[in-house]
Amino acid sequence: MNAQQTILGEVTGRSKEGQIDGVDLATLVQRLLLFDTVVVKSRRLMEIPAFIRLFGRSGFLQLINTGVLKISCEFTTILGDPVRNGVRQVPLSHFTFGIVNAADREGDLRSALRPLQGIAGLKNDERKAMEEAILQRLVRPSPDYGPQLLAQFESDLRNNTPALAAAIKNQLQSQLAVSDRPFEIFVEETTERVFHLRNNLPTVFGISDRRAHDILSLSAFAVVHLNQRLADMVAYSAISGFAESEASLLFGKLAGIIAPQNPRPLEEEFERVIRIAKLPNLLPNNKINVEALLKARDSSECHEFRSWLSTLKRLSDAEIEEMVRGVRNKVTSIIQSGPAKTVRFAVATAIGLIPGYGPIAGAAAGAIDSFLVNRLLPVSGVFAFLTKTYPSLFESA
Repeated sequence: MNAQQTILGEVTGRSKEGQIDGVDLATLVQRLLLFDTVVVKSRRLMEIPAFIRLFGRSGFLQLINTGVLKISCEFTTILGDPVRNGVRQVPLSHFTFGIVNAADREGDLRSALRPLQGIAGLKNDERKAMEEAILQRLVRPSPDYGPQLLAQFESDLRNNTPALAAAIKNQLQSQLAVSDRPFEIFVEETTERVFHLRNNLPTVFGISDRRAHDILSLSAFAVVHLNQRLADMVAYSAISGFAESEASLLFGKLAGIIAPQNPRPLEEEFERVIRIAKLPNLLPNNKINVEALLKARDSSECHEFRSWLSTLKRLSDAEIEEMVRGVRNKVTSIIQSGPAKTVRFAVATAIGLIPGYGPIAGAAAGAIDSFLVNRLLPVSGVFAFLTKTYPSLFESA
C-alpha cells in the first residue's frame, strides 16, 4: 500500500463543541476521487448505514470488496491518571498510563451494526450477509499495535518530548488566554512507569495545583492522541491530515525524534561537566598528546563516559556539581604524572589552574565521599575518565 496514495481519517462531522454530528459524505467522495485507497477510521461503525444509503448495497460491497474503501474500527487507546473509589492512585502532577481495549470486540462490533435493521428494503438474510461482509473486511493493525503505542508514548515522556511543552502552551492559551509566559516542565520517572511532570505552572500563572494538574493531564493526552494518529499512519501505511492548530505538537514530536541525533547537545554536556568540575579545557598554548588521545578514544572508560553524558540533560548544574565534587577533591592525589605530560591540579575549596596560567591554590582537601561517588557516579569508567584519561591528554607548552 502506497502511503502517498492512501489516506486515513474519520469522515464523521463534528459540532462546534466537538461532538459527532453525522457523517461527512462529501469528504468521503472527494477522497475516493483523489486517492487510490481510502481508509475510514470508524466511530463504532456508525457511518455504515449512511455509506449504504449513499452507494447502495451492491455499490458499497463493491467498494469494500475491491479494497478501494477500507474500514478500521478499533477500541485500543491509552488511559491514565487513575482514580479508584474517588481516590487518586498517584499524587498530583504524577501520571501512569496503560493500554485498554474492548473485552468483547466482536460482540461490540455486531451490536454496532444493529442500525442496519433500519435500512429500507434490506431483508434479514441480506442484512446478515452484509454484516458478515463488513466484519470480514475490516482492516486491523498488527497485534503489537497497543504495546508499541504505549512504549512510544512513554519513551517520549522519558525523553522530555518538546511536543509536551507545545501541548501545554496550547492548553494555557485555551484556558488562561496566555501562552507566551515562560514556564518550566520536566518529566522524571519517579518509580517504574510513574511519571512526575515537574512544573512551576502554579507559581507562574497563579493557579492551584489541581488546576495545573488538569492542564498537564489534557496536555499529556494531546501527545497521546498525536502518537496514536502517527501509529495509525504506520499501521495502515497511509497519510493523515493534520489541522493547523496541531502543527506545534507535530513539530515538537519531530524535534523530539531529531534531537537525539544532534551531536551538539552531547558536546554541550561535555563542556558543562568540564566547566563544573573545573577540569582543563583546550587553551591556545596547550598541546594534545595524540598517543594518549587515541588510547583514550578506545578505552572502556571513554565509552562509559559518553553513555553517562547522554543522561545529564535532565540534571541541573547543582546536581552535576554534587556528582563531580568527589572528582575535584580527589584529582590531585590521582594525577601524578610529570609536568610535561599532564596537567597538575591543586585543590583547596576549588581546583587550581593549569600550571603557567595561575597560582597553585593549596593542598588537597579531604577524602572522597564514597557514597556520593558510588551512587551518583555509579560507573567507575566515568570517574576514571574525568580523573585520569581526560587530563592525560594535555601537554604543557
